[in-house]
Amino acid sequence: MARPGKPLRRQPGKRQERKTYLVCSEGENTETLYFKGLRRELRAGNVRIEVFSGRGEPYGVVEKAVAETNRAAAQGDGYDEVWCVFDVEAPEAHARLGAAVALAARNGINCAISNPCFEVYLLLHYEELSYLTSDEACRRLERHPCGYRRRGKLLDFEMLKAGRPDAFRRAARLDRLSAGLPLADRNPSTSVPGLVATLESDAATNTFPQRTA
Repeated sequence: MARPGKPLRRQPGKRQERKTYLVCSEGENTETLYFKGLRRELRAGNVRIEVFSGRGEPYGVVEKAVAETNRAAAQGDGYDEVWCVFDVEAPEAHARLGAAVALAARNGINCAISNPCFEVYLLLHYEELSYLTSDEACRRLERHPCGYRRRGKLLDFEMLKAGRPDAFRRAARLDRLSAGLPLADRNPSTSVPGLVATLESDAATNTFPQRTA
């Protein structure tokens, strides 16, 4: 989704403008704290973080992301990439999980999905994982030195930075182990590294300042 009025080619002597991103998640603090920390680290003023109210219903997150994407495009200020961050949950997966993924695909929206929950991605900064429920993932993360507290949804982003390469490596291993399984059966798994790597790559290759979010 290219923004109207942008030159398609880099002009000689000028740095390329950074792509614009919209990152949408449910109305909880953990994801927001993480991505705001990442935005500060990458100095990525081209990343807007939108938190929608409600408790983690994927279809609603995607539906609202579609509406925001269309609103921005209609005003001539569309996003280059839109991402929805949501959870599968366990032991019982969200009823409209598949419908949410299909709606995102129809509208060109990327998904960063964690099974059972976003805390899996954070746990992978510290340890290898096997099947666990959402409650167990939250309890285990509280034992690690990242300031996480389920009550109040606290998180210290700085404490997680050193473990990011390990999280990527462990997430890739889980992807290989669950290849071919239905999304609801890929426990544990997370595609959040794909979003993080995309933002890292953009920050590394393009240094032109953009609007703040």
